[in-house]
Amino acid sequence: MNFGERIAFFLASSFYLGRFPIVPGTVGTLGALPFFYLYWDKGLLAQFSITISVILIGIWASHTVSQKVSDKDPSFVTVDEVAGYMITMFGIDPQNYQLNQLLTYFILGFVIFRIVDIIKPPPIKLLEKYPMGIGIMLDDVLAGLYSWILLHLLIYIFKF
Repeated sequence: MNFGERIAFFLASSFYLGRFPIVPGTVGTLGALPFFYLYWDKGLLAQFSITISVILIGIWASHTVSQKVSDKDPSFVTVDEVAGYMITMFGIDPQNYQLNQLLTYFILGFVIFRIVDIIKPPPIKLLEKYPMGIGIMLDDVLAGLYSWILLHLLIYIFKF
């Protein structure tokens, strides 16, 4: 395996979190936490830029890995979950909330995203049919958008 492929495996598996033997998608989603730290106090433009970067790098990394292992969507590839969770949390600016609110939002967003990602309401499942890297990423991007709507709706309705 060459250096580029090793980097792709590292990134596609969310820093190897996706190699966890039990619920790799859920554990791999935790790979989003370092990115939240990167834009913790930088505002919405940083959130948007870093999220788009993760999506684009994720397309490359997941495509490279899926070709290398001859599997359309390997279970250890979890960069798509990272991107989806980052989308779910978009707009949650740590400077605007107290710590207890932030923790609530992060946990609630995580749970909502994982449920939506597992259930895959229409048309999410259809996006998996796109070619390797794009198909791997797009279904979780849409799951992230659905989850973003649900999370922000709950925050608005319940004002917590």
